[in-house]
Amino acid sequence: MQQRIQKFSRMLKLRENDRRTEQTILASERREEEEALQRLDLLGQEKNQAMASFSGNKDKIFSRSEIWFQRQAIEVLEKHIGEGKENLRDIQHRITLTEERLVERHRDVRMMEGYVDRLKENLRQTEITTEQIELDDIAVMRYTRPGVQKSGSAVLLRHEKEIRKEETRKEENR
Repeated sequence: MQQRIQKFSRMLKLRENDRRTEQTILASERREEEEALQRLDLLGQEKNQAMASFSGNKDKIFSRSEIWFQRQAIEVLEKHIGEGKENLRDIQHRITLTEERLVERHRDVRMMEGYVDRLKENLRQTEITTEQIELDDIAVMRYTRPGVQKSGSAVLLRHEKEIRKEETRKEENR
């Protein structure tokens, strides 16, 4: 029984390590998401500045090529913003998948913890039962020594001891 507890305790530690790994991955992805949001914010600010610059210079006269270059700069920023939004969606999708895996790992850990606790409780109950049987044996030996009047209670105690042993075997087989 002790070997079984140790085996499942090792399995529990492995599952806890898997859960910690998923938590680390999730934290990394959340940092990546935050960085992507900051990049998008910066690109949005640059675009707003470019738009203000493009529309704010009404007093100056620009050549076609200058207007074209300003418009191209705005289009490039819009393209980068679009790519950034797509990247952000990908990151958020990965975060969702990682969260699902993390919930599954957490569920596995809780299930394994419950099983290991039940095994430990069964072992403790078996040890208590065994100790009680040993105490009963000591009591029977003490009161059935030569010189002490024998009675039918010694036979009854032996019968109870056999019943307890059978119960213990049944519990161990579960």
